[in-house]
Amino acid sequence: MCYANTVPPPDRDPVCNVGKWLFVPDRRNAAGDVRAGYLSCNGERVVLRHCSRLLAEFLRTIRQLEESFAARIVVEPAAVEG
Repeated sequence: MCYANTVPPPDRDPVCNVGKWLFVPDRRNAAGDVRAGYLSCNGERVVLRHCSRLLAEFLRTIRQLEESFAARIVVEPAAVEG
């Protein structure tokens, strides 16, 4: 699900694949401390201190586009037949 810029993002973005990398978004503990998100691949880790939130927002947008496209594909064939 994607959220417009005026709606706050969910508390926790999901961990997801970005090509051969795994994106682990920012995490907040019970005390409110934020642990920066990172990309991980083959044991390497790239901490994204300055752009993790931007990447998470981009991935939310991509997921929303994929979901919208998939929904249109399901609806359009029925509309064409009728």
